[in-house]
Amino acid sequence: MTDALTANSPDPAAVQAAQLLAHLQHVTQALAAVRQADEVFDIILSDALAALGAISGVVLLVEQSHLRVAARSGHDDASIWQDGDLSGHRPSPDALCRDTPLFFSKSGDLVAAYPDLEARTGGVAADASVVLPMVEEGRPLGVIILNFKEPHNFTPEEEHFLRTLAGQCALALDRVRLSGDLERQVRDRTAELEAFVRFTEAAASEINVLALARRAVDILSVLLPDCTNGYYALEDGRWKLKVHTSDLENDPVLLGTLKAGLPLDTPLFAQPMQTGEPVFVDGWEGEQERFALTGAYQSVAIYPLFIGERPQAMFALGVKDTPCWSEHDRAVFHSVGRSLSLALERTETARQLTVQNDLLRASNEELEAFTYSVSHDLRTPVRHIASFGDLLRRELPELLSVKAERYFGIVKTAADTLNTLIDGMLDVSRASRQPLKAEQVELDRVFSAVRHEVGVALPQRQIDWQVGTLPTVVGDAGLLRRVVTALVDNAVKYTRDRERARIEVWAEDRGQSWAVLVRDNGVGFSPQYSDKLFSMFQRLHRQEDFEGAAVSLANARRIMTRHGGTMTAEGQTGVGATFGFILPKAPV
Repeated sequence: MTDALTANSPDPAAVQAAQLLAHLQHVTQALAAVRQADEVFDIILSDALAALGAISGVVLLVEQSHLRVAARSGHDDASIWQDGDLSGHRPSPDALCRDTPLFFSKSGDLVAAYPDLEARTGGVAADASVVLPMVEEGRPLGVIILNFKEPHNFTPEEEHFLRTLAGQCALALDRVRLSGDLERQVRDRTAELEAFVRFTEAAASEINVLALARRAVDILSVLLPDCTNGYYALEDGRWKLKVHTSDLENDPVLLGTLKAGLPLDTPLFAQPMQTGEPVFVDGWEGEQERFALTGAYQSVAIYPLFIGERPQAMFALGVKDTPCWSEHDRAVFHSVGRSLSLALERTETARQLTVQNDLLRASNEELEAFTYSVSHDLRTPVRHIASFGDLLRRELPELLSVKAERYFGIVKTAADTLNTLIDGMLDVSRASRQPLKAEQVELDRVFSAVRHEVGVALPQRQIDWQVGTLPTVVGDAGLLRRVVTALVDNAVKYTRDRERARIEVWAEDRGQSWAVLVRDNGVGFSPQYSDKLFSMFQRLHRQEDFEGAAVSLANARRIMTRHGGTMTAEGQTGVGATFGFILPKAPV
């Protein structure tokens, strides 16, 4: 019976193996979700104590050449394991990892050392400890120490459990470390990206070159910490430092030299001037590069800033503790340098445009003043021509030859035409000089008033008007009425040969602007001449066929330009034309 019961009883070794396997499975599942090293230690110590019956445990981590207590668990009377530097009490981390498992008595004396974890443990004095190494690819990470109240003879299953537990702990620590490194890299790259975005936004609007260079200095200080960088401008035949990082203030001699300027043939500056490409120097030798007082730097880079084909400035960067440029740092410097170069070119272009606009504005003001003055001065002689021509005709006999009458008619017509031109010039001048008075303008009322004037002035004309709903816009009411008058008069004039004229007026909502269009069925014009329609005194038809000074549309374009809008024209010869204006919805 006893033999039968013995035969049916479970094998103690098998039971122990199953229990240890269950603990390992629990450890594996638990470690898969941890994100902090403290969580790893809690899981390892908890399962190790439960599986082996240890009374306490401690985890020591390698920090440089020291061991630091990272976690403790259970009831620990081993006072030798105190927080802090343990290198003076225990073997070095390398020795611990090489000569394990190690057993210590309660007093801390080394009792026995085994060459590897496969060795079976013999009898050990009471209050023994077992030390488990944590090694990742030959690199010691630390040790796990389990303390026992009584001597403990480890079975092969327990030794396998301990070896596996130490390995899992090392792997979990390495994964946590890699995860932390990755998170830090993501944070660093995110911070770099945000800083670079801010710099790019500033580069898109900043027009002061030195202010932009200061932003570049600041952004590189964020993207490449512990670097010295500065902006050099070409001045008086030398490269002079204009903007720099604050660390240069600690070296007043070098700073003074850089501000005084470096010769054009300085190798670091001469090469990018010739190639137009940035230069990266590993293993910097200041004396050899003819760049005195820079021996403290180990690597240097420079980015040339060109406007067109001319070198405008240089951006230099120096690092003291890194002898070689990494691909990441090269890419960062390239990006900032490229953005600064584009922004510098845009800034210079904007400056030149500002100068040209100022010159053009001054020229226009002089021209308008001249036009106004000349127009006034011309009135008197033109009036004299017309008046004295009439007086001369009265002094002569009533009957003149056909030729003489024709001559007097030409003089009168020329004087009348010249008066019309002078009126047009004065009208354009007044429209250009008159201050804008922005207000709400109901275009429905404006067009109605202009149509009424046409009906009063030309009651004999047969015109079919088709006027749609027109918007209320913001602008100068008086000036906008001139534009509407010009469009309506133009349509009425060039449809007078039609038995029944048709004039359509409508508006189109184009999102940010209103388009107001006037279409007629008049004589039209060839599309190839559309660019001449809004120029002063430009005519597409003979004066004999259609009177006028050819200034009203030019005046309308000037008025619309002052309102931030444009004039439009489309047409076909013999079919008709569509003239109009596009006016922004935003206030002028």
